[in-house]
Amino acid sequence: MPTVLIRTLIIYCILELSMKLMGKRQLGEFELSELVTTLLLSELAALPISDPDIPLYYMAAPVALIVSLEVITSFLSVKSGAVRRVFSGRPSILICRGVLDQRELRRLRISTSELLGQLRQNGYGDISDVYYAIVEDDGKLSVFPRADKRPPNIGEIADVMSGQTVPDSGVAHALIIDGDLIEQNIKAARKTRAFVEHQLRMAKCERRDVLLLLCNDSDEVTLIKKERG
Repeated sequence: MPTVLIRTLIIYCILELSMKLMGKRQLGEFELSELVTTLLLSELAALPISDPDIPLYYMAAPVALIVSLEVITSFLSVKSGAVRRVFSGRPSILICRGVLDQRELRRLRISTSELLGQLRQNGYGDISDVYYAIVEDDGKLSVFPRADKRPPNIGEIADVMSGQTVPDSGVAHALIIDGDLIEQNIKAARKTRAFVEHQLRMAKCERRDVLLLLCNDSDEVTLIKKERG
C-alpha cells in the first residue's frame, strides 16, 4: 500500500508540472489538441497506478514526449497563421450584418434549431435582433445585437437623446494578425487588399510590422504595431 501511495504522489507531481509547462490555457477552455493531450496524459498516469509492476519511466517518457509536442505546436501556432489554422481552426461567421449564412451553417453541420437554441441561451429570442453571430475557435457562440436592440453606450447617449439613429458598428474584423493577411475577414469586412495597403501606407509600416489591424462596420480602423525586441 505505501508503494502505491508513493507512486501516486510521484505521478501527480509529474502531471502537475506537465500541465504548468503546457501553459495556463490548459486550465481553461480546451482546444481539440489540448483535449487529446489531456486524455492521453490521464491514460498514461492510470497505468502505473493500477499496476505497480509497470516502471514509472514507462509513464514519464511518453508524458515528456506529449508535453514537448504540445509546447512546440503551441509555439508554432503563435508564430505561424497556417499552423494556427490547422490546430486551432478559425472563427466562423454564421450571421453577418443581420444576414444568416446558410452555407456556413451547412459546412459546420449546425442545424437551424440548434442555432436558435444557442441564440436563446445568449439572451436573444428573435434572430432578427442579431447583427453578428460568430462561432469562435473553442466552439462557443459569440452574439452581437443590432444597435437598436441594445442599451446605448456613453458615446451614443447624445445621439439617442437628439433622436439620431445609432449606427451598427458590428464587430472589429481582424484584417491582419501577426503580419498575416486574413482573407476571409477582409471579405467579411467588405474591404480589399488595396484598402489594407492604404492603411499600411498611412501608418508608414510594412505588413510584417503589424501585430493587429482591425476594421469595424463603421470603417473605424485600429492598427497595433509589433513591439521591437
